[in-house]
Amino acid sequence: MKKVAVICGGYSGEAAVSMKSAQMVMNNIDREKYSPTKIVITRERWFAEIDGTEIEVDKNDFSVPSANGKLTFDGAFIIVHGTPGEDGLLQGYLAMVGIPHTTGDVHTMSLTFNKKSTTRTLGQMGYTVAKSMVLKKHEPYSVSFVVKNLGLPCFVKPNCGGSSIGTSRVNQAEELHLALDKAFREDEAVIIEEFIAGTEVTCGVIKYKGEITALPITEIVSEREFFDFEAKYQGASEEITPARIPNTTRDKIHNICVDVYKRLECKGMIRIDFLIRGEETFLVEVNTVPGFTEASIIPQQAAVIGISKTELITTVIEGCF
Repeated sequence: MKKVAVICGGYSGEAAVSMKSAQMVMNNIDREKYSPTKIVITRERWFAEIDGTEIEVDKNDFSVPSANGKLTFDGAFIIVHGTPGEDGLLQGYLAMVGIPHTTGDVHTMSLTFNKKSTTRTLGQMGYTVAKSMVLKKHEPYSVSFVVKNLGLPCFVKPNCGGSSIGTSRVNQAEELHLALDKAFREDEAVIIEEFIAGTEVTCGVIKYKGEITALPITEIVSEREFFDFEAKYQGASEEITPARIPNTTRDKIHNICVDVYKRLECKGMIRIDFLIRGEETFLVEVNTVPGFTEASIIPQQAAVIGISKTELITTVIEGCF
C-alpha cells in the first residue's frame, strides 16, 4: 500500500479552500490502495495531522517522526492552491528530496502561475487570448492610457494568484485606482485585461487510463458581475454541465485543452477557462491546482461521464508514478 502525503494549506488567501479540497481527498481516497496523511503547510510551520495530533514535518527529508520510526511517503498529492503549491516552489522542494507528486514540474507550474507569462506563451502558440497589460507596484500608470488600450469594462487581477481573490471588474475609469490597490494587496504585479462579453465555460483535463482526456465542459452563469470568490465558493453561480454550446465549439475546446496539456507538459488534473464570443474562443486561464472540494467543478465534470470521486483521485495519484 502506497503512503501518500495530501499536502494542503499554503501561504495565500486560498489556504481555506485548499483545506476543504484536502478534506475531499481524505474522505474519498481509496484506502485499500493508499494510506493518506494530511500535511498542512503554513509560513510558520509544516505539520502532519495524525489521530488528532499535530506532528512537525522534518523538512530535511519530508518525513514525520513517530513512535514506530520515521513515516516517509511514496508520493504527494499536492492540493495547495496558490503559493507554494501552484507556483513551482513546493515542486522544487519535493524534487530535491526525491518524492514524486501529482502536478507539473517547476517550470510548468511557475509559468502557468504567472498570468501574463501564460497568456503570452499561449498567444505565441497560436491560441486566441484577451488583450492585457501588466503594472508593477509603485510603477506610474495612466488611467487614460489603460482605457484607450483595453477599453471599459476591464478586469484587474493579481498577476500571480487564484480563486479570483483581489480581482475586480472596472466599469468606470475612476474605479481603476481602487481596483489596483485591491490587487496589489495580493501581489507585486497586476494584470489588466480587456473585457470580453460572452459565455464563460471551463473544462477539466486529466490523464485517464493512459490518455489525456478533456472532461465535459461546464458553463458558468454567475449571479455576480463575474465568476468571483463568492460565485465560486459560496453558491452565487449556476454551473451547467454539459455546457449549452454547439458541438463544434465543444470539440474545438476539447482539442485545445488536450493540446495545451501536452504542450505545457502538465500532469495530474488541470482546468482551463474560456470565454466564447460568437465564433471566437478566448483562452483565459490555465489552473494547474484547481479547486477540489466536494462541490468543485472537476468532480462534477467527472461524474457526468461516470468517474467517481474515488476513481478520479486514484487516476490523479497514479500519474505520480
